[in-house]
Amino acid sequence: MPRWENGFQTNEEIQRYKRYAVIREAARIMSRRGFHNTSLDEVAKVLGISKGTLYNYVADKQEILFECHNIALDLGDCAAQFAREAGGLGIDRLRLLLKCYIIWMYGQAGVGGLTFDVNALRADDRVAVIERRDAMEANLVALLQESIADGSIRACDARIAVYGMMSAINGMSIWFSPEGRLTIEQVADELLDMLTLSLATRPEKLAPYPPIPAYPAPDTPLRFFDRRSPVAARPDKPAESRTRTSSPRKKTVSSPKRKTRKSGVE
Repeated sequence: MPRWENGFQTNEEIQRYKRYAVIREAARIMSRRGFHNTSLDEVAKVLGISKGTLYNYVADKQEILFECHNIALDLGDCAAQFAREAGGLGIDRLRLLLKCYIIWMYGQAGVGGLTFDVNALRADDRVAVIERRDAMEANLVALLQESIADGSIRACDARIAVYGMMSAINGMSIWFSPEGRLTIEQVADELLDMLTLSLATRPEKLAPYPPIPAYPAPDTPLRFFDRRSPVAARPDKPAESRTRTSSPRKKTVSSPKRKTRKSGVE
């Protein structure tokens, strides 16, 4: 709590950061157990808060999933900006962008395991995520085309190359574990060498990576912090969640049994 109070100037900023922290930790839990296999009761229990408190920050699991996609896309924007500012040949900027993205998304953010499949999103949320994802892919295609033009990448179908790279990176959610044999930095280096050395015209001339910046939240706010207020902008969602809840659970809101009862997928 002192960190929140010192780092942010208003109660709204503190509330937004708390919401971000809850969503990020919930993402870690769901990444380990699977989105469809994790209930909000289990998330609240691991977080050490009541389910009622959890509803102060999110309306349901679908909202957590949507914000995890947004966090990943925000990180992609930050990685692109950092690579652009670093300069250099196209191949070097591409590798730097992807390395930042991998380390941030699968490291501190912990949202990589929930962003592989957009079909689990609600229809409206899926449209918004696909629009942002397509914009990110278009920027990567443009970067590959620049790399072909400056001679640092051999002639290839830039769009297919981007699809292959992003499929491999998103596919890490199936096998990568933070407790595994290699660190996320080591995994990123190995994977990027496999994905980019075959495209590089002069792989022996690749620029070394500069130090990767620290995870860009919360000290450098992402678009996440500019989005809606956690409660005021969605006044109807908690009511929707309660409407979907069965009547026995509704009658036992204050009962201790509710904390220990195993619930199904919500």
